[in-house]
Amino acid sequence: MCVALGLLCFAGSSALGQATPLRVTINAKAGLQYDVVRFEAKPASKVELKLVNNDDMAHNLVLTKPGQREAVANAALALGTEGDAKNWVPDLDTVLFSTPVLKPDSSHILRFITPKLPGVYPYVCTFPGHGLLMYGAMYVGVPMPPLEKDGNVPEAARQGKTEARQFHAWGEKRPLMYRIFMPEASPAAIAVALKHGQNYCWDAGQCRLRYAWYGGFVDPWPVWRGNGHGLAKVLGTKYWESDVPGSIKIGDSEAEPKFLGYRKVDGQPEFHYRVNGVDVYELITPLHSVIGIQRSFRIPNNTKPVVLPVGPTGRVAFEHSAGKLKDGLLALTAGEAASFTVSIGLIK
Repeated sequence: MCVALGLLCFAGSSALGQATPLRVTINAKAGLQYDVVRFEAKPASKVELKLVNNDDMAHNLVLTKPGQREAVANAALALGTEGDAKNWVPDLDTVLFSTPVLKPDSSHILRFITPKLPGVYPYVCTFPGHGLLMYGAMYVGVPMPPLEKDGNVPEAARQGKTEARQFHAWGEKRPLMYRIFMPEASPAAIAVALKHGQNYCWDAGQCRLRYAWYGGFVDPWPVWRGNGHGLAKVLGTKYWESDVPGSIKIGDSEAEPKFLGYRKVDGQPEFHYRVNGVDVYELITPLHSVIGIQRSFRIPNNTKPVVLPVGPTGRVAFEHSAGKLKDGLLALTAGEAASFTVSIGLIK
């Protein structure tokens, strides 16, 4: 397929000689946006495309054959646990060039020769949940239409907005915290976006973690458009979901937990709730070595044994700092429960 498109590499193209390459810098910024959503290039010409990640979550850039943007983004999403090792780039002949996944405050220069065949070549961020909004187009040997009529760029760009669309009412800087109606949770759900593209849903109605996902955060518009009757849409890939009902249990009592609020620790909520007359504090932070989260518990002034439902552990890298795990339940003595952690990571 590369032959049909006339794809070349720098080293093998003597016809191009030492021609100065077209240099393009594209910044990934808050709001799942590229700041440059289209550019023009000549057929069979050198390009140096520099991707700069100015956002606080991971991004990449993948150039595809004409008309293949959505198919490539969907194929990347289907990579599942293999995605991280492949930089979320699927093994398809419709993928022409790609950058690695860039962490925040990093950059990469992609050098390539444009195809000989004129056309509109899309580029897209294939990190899970990003491709719906984060894309653009390289026009090779064909004129660009007026921006407001260009169906190859996001709607916000067609509307002439110079700033990233505020997809969320309180901005895009992580950590983010929403009290919003979420799928598979009580009406008291809290959605939290951590750094490095990691997210979770915590249920304040039942005082327990519901699920965790990576990629984009949530689309709140279904809730806002439905006047509170819709559910927010998860913009990423779930890798863990609780299948064990109930909150943490302290002693022999079956008392329902009572949510008492939260405080911010480095911008991340530490939840405070009470079970059987005992105060519990839970702080959830992102793991750094793998995609995943760490739940840090503090249960001071307690003299009773503690049981924490931890849900499925077979499909994730699960670790706990104290206690004994059996059948999805972590049992701890009062001393062990005074301060302990539980980590849930995506298996590579």
